Amino acid sequence: KYHCNPLDVDDLDSAYALTANYMDWLHEDPEAKILKGSSNIPGREKINNNPYSSSAYKASTIQRILASITYKYRIYGLAFDRKNPNVTETISAIVRDEKNIKSGQAKEILKNDIIKIIDSIPSDDEDYRNIRDKALILIGFYSFCRRSELLGMKYEHLTFSDDGIQVLIPFSKTDQTGEGRVIFLPKHNDNYCPVKALNNWLEVARIDKGPLFYKINKSNTIEKYTLNSKNLKISLTDSHFVLMLKKRATEAGLENSDKISGHSLRIGAITEARMRGVPTHEIMAQSGHKTTQMIDRYTKLSNIRETSAAKKI
Repeated sequence: KYHCNPLDVDDLDSAYALTANYMDWLHEDPEAKILKGSSNIPGREKINNNPYSSSAYKASTIQRILASITYKYRIYGLAFDRKNPNVTETISAIVRDEKNIKSGQAKEILKNDIIKIIDSIPSDDEDYRNIRDKALILIGFYSFCRRSELLGMKYEHLTFSDDGIQVLIPFSKTDQTGEGRVIFLPKHNDNYCPVKALNNWLEVARIDKGPLFYKINKSNTIEKYTLNSKNLKISLTDSHFVLMLKKRATEAGLENSDKISGHSLRIGAITEARMRGVPTHEIMAQSGHKTTQMIDRYTKLSNIRETSAAKKI
């Protein structure tokens, strides 16, 4: 912010004051967001920059930056105290501010939003990304699944029938023992059918085993899978999925698309179901939630008018 070397300060009190101001700047100033995700390595300044993010630095990220500053002073033989009141009070304020943000702050994607997104995706079947993204978004919405469950789906988990597809979810956040649950994706007689979209993708990608959703390389040819360090087949990464979802939402003209996260499809599906009067136990069976309290947390408060019981009496 001040275009000076952090070691070139008059005294430690000035260092603490500058550090506290820097922490506050990262959290509050819109100019700091421009630098988010960028690199200071020559030639790589914009490689990792995320054009769809305008959110502030998280408290945990700022604390890691503070740890780096502390380490830098230490290797120069300077006694930088990260517990200095000037610094700790600023960090505490940032943490409190982040906690005060209501849970479920991620933007929900409702049925009308899904329609806008799918309609905005070109119908050009020669671009495999269009086919994959339609299937991924529709399956993500109608399955009520967590991001990890969605990206962990495999062909072996699918059971096809005339009226839809059964999907086995072998593991989840609340099912670490692997008891599993089975969800059902019904057929729809419209352009927003998850079954039709998935079958189209499976046919085009020639998938008959392993993960369902793969990376597509720049030459627009389907890369059947990528490999990790253990040479195991893997699906799309979490970050790639979120970037894709934000990109499609932005192209569809959705408001606050920068607030979309990996939970947006799940939150939107649960909220939509509650708005339409679906019993909570049926939502829990599809979403895998163990308590009604979590369903209440996932239902967006922005739709309180639509879900008000007073409107039904």
